[in-house]
Amino acid sequence: MAPRVILIGPMGSGKTTIGSLLAEKLGLAFRDTDHLIEEREEKPVSQIFLDQGEDAFRAIEKRVLRDELLKDGTVLSLGGGAPISIDAQSALRAISSYIIFLDISLSTVVPRIGFNRDRPLLLNNPRGQWQTLMEARRPIYEALADVTINVDDKSEEEIVTIALSSLEEAR
Repeated sequence: MAPRVILIGPMGSGKTTIGSLLAEKLGLAFRDTDHLIEEREEKPVSQIFLDQGEDAFRAIEKRVLRDELLKDGTVLSLGGGAPISIDAQSALRAISSYIIFLDISLSTVVPRIGFNRDRPLLLNNPRGQWQTLMEARRPIYEALADVTINVDDKSEEEIVTIALSSLEEAR
């Protein structure tokens, strides 16, 4: 059956928070690929980037994603870069999960991520780096998503309500 709902989007868009709330409402388990990587590797994602580099992190991420796509009945939140590789995109298209893209603007995301050192891809110029990543990733997120929810100016409850109604309409 595969995960029931998958959340994609950039860092800071609220995938973990919304995914957890959505899972609770649906009575499903919640899984987050970044958290699973940290458990498996016994260190924070930022430390994996520093110690082993982005390529090593992406290889670990790909294995975790592959494992998670085989699990049934979950709400799965993907790290911002997880759906970017061709392999990941193919795997996501091949399963029958409902994919939600949580879209967010730079002005809304800045206060959320700030200059957080736990975001290794944003170390030098956080705003510029985030914008560059988002411009490259947006077409992929949009192509994979069954629905896009802009989270700007919305409460967590509003976002979950929109996600639940779009899921209901898709049935």
